[in-house]
Amino acid sequence: MTWWPLVITRWIHFASVFVLFGSSFFWFYMPREHSFAHPGQLTKTLARTTIMLRIAAPVLAISGVVWTALVLINMTSDFSAVINPDDLYSFFYDTPVGLVTIIRFALFAVTVVVAFLPWHGRIWYSSLLHLGALLLISQAWLGHAAQGGAGVYGVILITVYAIHMFAAGAWVGGLPPLLSGLIEQRSFSPEEARLCTVDILLRFSAMGMVAVTLIVATGIANAGFRVAGSFGVLFDTEYGNALFTKIGIVAVMLALAYFNRFVFMPKLRRAELKGIKHINRLGRSVGFELVLGVFVLAAAAVLGITPPPQ
Repeated sequence: MTWWPLVITRWIHFASVFVLFGSSFFWFYMPREHSFAHPGQLTKTLARTTIMLRIAAPVLAISGVVWTALVLINMTSDFSAVINPDDLYSFFYDTPVGLVTIIRFALFAVTVVVAFLPWHGRIWYSSLLHLGALLLISQAWLGHAAQGGAGVYGVILITVYAIHMFAAGAWVGGLPPLLSGLIEQRSFSPEEARLCTVDILLRFSAMGMVAVTLIVATGIANAGFRVAGSFGVLFDTEYGNALFTKIGIVAVMLALAYFNRFVFMPKLRRAELKGIKHINRLGRSVGFELVLGVFVLAAAAVLGITPPPQ
């Protein structure tokens, strides 16, 4: 009854949480000269990141609440359940996701309050980074990862899911400030832009290589858990179709990331006065990578509410 609204709401929620986590984390692995106190040449990008985080906070809170309302409607097949005290009480206190939902609502409130505090230094970014991490982890108890139970197997499922989300959030969520930084450098002198871009991309690609390794490893593990190791059952199923769509988009993103790191960056290092031309190409490539990342989140939104094959 609410399948598409639920998918769209989850998609928006995932995207906003990824921005909160990944865009905050971006500034912690940047060079010291591009830090919070001394952003160097990236003052506009730091300001844009602050704006993005202040937009992401209320969006994730609203979409998280709507997500919960749609889940309740699906459970009861009754739109009035969202205002029925008995249904609400049963959902929050008699279902496995009730306590997790209460905790997440508290995190939503804290995130919005912190996001609009009148300062945005290292402590502010660190606070939003940790809140984003908690929101990413808490999603595990709302999906397939929670089906492992309370034993060791359940802990393994939750841990693998958390690592997968952290790595994906750092990679995809870090793309907006990276793209903003590439755009900002168009106004620099060619040599300044070239040196700054190489420095930033080296840091981002180092983080990205670790993130991609974890994404691939935990993605395979997650798929294996869902099908009890029998990967053949994924074919010709809705769950398998959604999973293979997600894998295909990620593969294209990996190809773009590889091209940026091992083709564009060496050219940029040798470019000197032609650096701006290569930076513009890099910007287009990163922009396309970001668009693909948004579609990966859409596939994840579908995957999370599609029953895995048994």
